[in-house]
Amino acid sequence: MKADDLVLLLEVARCGSLAQAGATLGINHATVSRRISTLERDLRSPVLIRTVQGCELTEFGTGLLESCELIERALADVSDRIASGPAERSLSGLVRIATTDGFGSALVAPLMAELHQINCGLQVELVTSTRLDPYGLGADIEIGVGEPLVGRPDAEPLTRYRLGLYASTEYIDHYGMPTTPEELRGHSLVYYVEPLLRVDDLDILGQFIGPHRVAVGSTSVHAQVAATRAGAGIGLLPAYLAESVPELKRVLWADVGFTPTYTAVLAPRQLRRSASTTVMQAIREMVSEKQDLLLPP
Repeated sequence: MKADDLVLLLEVARCGSLAQAGATLGINHATVSRRISTLERDLRSPVLIRTVQGCELTEFGTGLLESCELIERALADVSDRIASGPAERSLSGLVRIATTDGFGSALVAPLMAELHQINCGLQVELVTSTRLDPYGLGADIEIGVGEPLVGRPDAEPLTRYRLGLYASTEYIDHYGMPTTPEELRGHSLVYYVEPLLRVDDLDILGQFIGPHRVAVGSTSVHAQVAATRAGAGIGLLPAYLAESVPELKRVLWADVGFTPTYTAVLAPRQLRRSASTTVMQAIREMVSEKQDLLLPP
């Protein structure tokens, strides 16, 4: 039995599929399958149940996870000591973060760049996801809007953020500035494609406006910012993205505003990669420092 085959089993458990585990480790699907079969033969017991959707661990395989995690940690410790010698150890290895398009690009990506500059052995993957996955397969850290669809006892509120109305100076000059929420019904609105929304916390326009029509909708918040900036209409945008755009002006700031919550979840200890706990703490510290940007006065 090879120790790295047990580490491979741990990666399959994290990703939920042989193909994804192979992609993460840089080996092909057939090699992953062959090595898992060899491991099962050595252990004289199946460790995976293969399905069309992916795979899941057997009861026996699940019982091995703690040992697999200890082996991975020990191998990483040896590699770090070889690489750094007597110098202070740094973060290394892969951390996969699933988070929203806007929060990930505006806040998480710059922080990860900073961490990588200090820890050149750290590899970060950012995966776009608006809501928390019911099972969290493959991600060490998840950051989504609102509460998980199913119970995740390890979920924590990370930060609130302000959604407000914005319009370009060109749009305001041409169509005028609305002075009441009711007047918004006569304006073009920019927001998500509401029939495609899967996060109840973002299905909010009707609370203030009542019946309305989104004239320009996009599943990308960056496309919403660009459309609003170009004068397509009044956009309901995250303040941490809109406030930095000089052409955008606040609309009905005191009357129409929402403060959804970003919720964070760390993968269970046995499934999370070694650097993820430290990276999660860095994200917590970052959002604490960015409250004026997330919740502008």
